[in-house]
Amino acid sequence: MSKREPDKFLLRIKESLMIPAKDTFADNEIKLHIETCSQLLITAGVPASVVWSDNPLVEGIILIYVKTFFGFKNDGSVKELPASYQLLVNQLVLTAKEE
Repeated sequence: MSKREPDKFLLRIKESLMIPAKDTFADNEIKLHIETCSQLLITAGVPASVVWSDNPLVEGIILIYVKTFFGFKNDGSVKELPASYQLLVNQLVLTAKEE
């Protein structure tokens, strides 16, 4: 598996959020969510080499995380990750091998 290309991945995330590639207003927030989720995967037991690869399961998990928390408003409402997030993380922890 090859290493994930941050710029291409950022563009894919922006596309999924329906943000035009040329708009950069949200780039810092999106990058922060990508980094946060990546660190969460590492602390859950996924090898760093897998987290930073172009593994489609990792990318899907990060996409779910970003789509859940992007633009979060601190208005007292709770925004929870979908059940599929934890299911995919558990699967990844069980199957991920150090590359």
